Parts: sequence; structure tokens; C-alpha cells
Amino acid sequence: MDASTLGQRIRSFRKKIGMTQKELAAAVGMSHNAISHYEKDEREPNIQVLLNIAQTLNVTGDALLGLEHPNFTAKSRDEYMMLRAFRNLNPPGRAKTLEYAMDLAGLSKYSNPTNPTNSTNPINQLIK
Repeated sequence: MDASTLGQRIRSFRKKIGMTQKELAAAVGMSHNAISHYEKDEREPNIQVLLNIAQTLNVTGDALLGLEHPNFTAKSRDEYMMLRAFRNLNPPGRAKTLEYAMDLAGLSKYSNPTNPTNSTNPINQLIK
């Protein structure tokens, strides 16, 4: 996402799902003016409000804060926890984790048959 401020990201995610400021305000229990102030970067929401806005917009708090790319957000709590753990590893730990995950993904016992990108050699999907 190109939006560089929190307010710009809130606005961009809101518009992406076709929601008005009034609808977002009602969904998170705030006034329309508060949402307007957030989007203009005149005020910043507290953490609970930020999480409520993120949930309403179906994005993560990290995405609203600009800490992750919206096209690569976790699809489940497990994926989110894996990503957070991965980011806490040093480079050799990351390499070992990636190697292990690729090995597991290549085993039919552990691969997800409903995943359209699944193949016998999952590394091929990464280098396409």
C-alpha cells in the first residue's frame, strides 16, 4: 500500500471495502468526526480503537500501522503467529525454518490438498 500515514491507510482500507466514514464510525462505536480526524492525521486512535478499526476493515493492526504488506497478510491466527515467530529469528534461524517448511510442504502427509499453489516441489511456486 502506498499510503504512508496511519490516517491515509485507514482511509485507503475503508474505501477499498466501500465503507463510508459514517459506517466505519457506527461499526466501531465512534463519531463520524473522530474517524475524520484519524484519516486527516489530526488525532491518533488508542490501541483498542486501532484494533477495532482493523477488525472492522478486515485487516491486521500491523497493516494499519504500515508494518506489513496488505497482499501478504496472514489468513489465520496460526499464519500470523508463524510470521511473528519467523521475524524474531536471526538469518540462520530463518533459513533453517524456511528449509524445514519447504520440506514439510513437499510431503503429501503435511501438504494442503485444497491449496491451488500446492505442488510436489513447493519451491517452484516461490520462484515463478
